[in-house]
Amino acid sequence: MKIGKITYKPKTKDITLIANLTAAAVALRIIKHTIVGPFQFINFPCAFSVIAGVMLGPFNGLITGILTFIVSDIFLGLGPWTFVTSTLSGIIGLTSGLIWKTKNLSKTEALILSYLLFLVYDVASSFLLYLPFMPPMKAFIIGIIGLFMPVMGGYLYAIGPITEFSTAMITSIIITKINGYKEEENNEN
Repeated sequence: MKIGKITYKPKTKDITLIANLTAAAVALRIIKHTIVGPFQFINFPCAFSVIAGVMLGPFNGLITGILTFIVSDIFLGLGPWTFVTSTLSGIIGLTSGLIWKTKNLSKTEALILSYLLFLVYDVASSFLLYLPFMPPMKAFIIGIIGLFMPVMGGYLYAIGPITEFSTAMITSIIITKINGYKEEENNEN
């Protein structure tokens, strides 16, 4: 497949892993939604897009990020937010693949970088979803304030940092495990 000047030849193993990571993220999001409703405390699609980016590289992280939100929103409800969340999740997967491509990070570094990626996702998605209803600067400010205080119909305090931290914690644990398996595999060869 040729995308502009970039030629992408997916391996069967990569396609299988993308499908499995996407399915896991979709299943976990639906289970979470079934048990606690729309209450947000962990972002499985973003977590799995970062994991895919780390495991399989930037382009596969992009694909996984886009697919996780599109497929889960098919079950939970498609809307204009689907385009925003899936695109941003894909960008997060792409970015994580670029960051982790160069080196293995410690658990603390993975936690901090994951947290920052999820924070950027949260602020950007809030900004883009508020943008049709208010001027850009107000949308940006409301997007940031909404991480800490209830705005625009919200009812939870500090839900942004809680969601980002729990998602980053799970992601960093999985990433360091993956890096450990990669190192073991490289040592065996």
